[in-house]
Amino acid sequence: MAREKATLPPTGAGLMRFFDEDTRAIKISPRGVIAVTLILVAVEILLHAFGSQVFG
Repeated sequence: MAREKATLPPTGAGLMRFFDEDTRAIKISPRGVIAVTLILVAVEILLHAFGSQVFG
């Protein structure tokens, strides 16, 4: 007789499970992401406006 493999019960109709604990990733809040994005946009606008005068 062939042995049957032990299988896990189905969870969430085929949806993948993601674990909340991730200790190796850098944690950035949504406000931090928005702040960095706005700073980069401001730097790009300033470089576009004054870059040719400053850098020749």
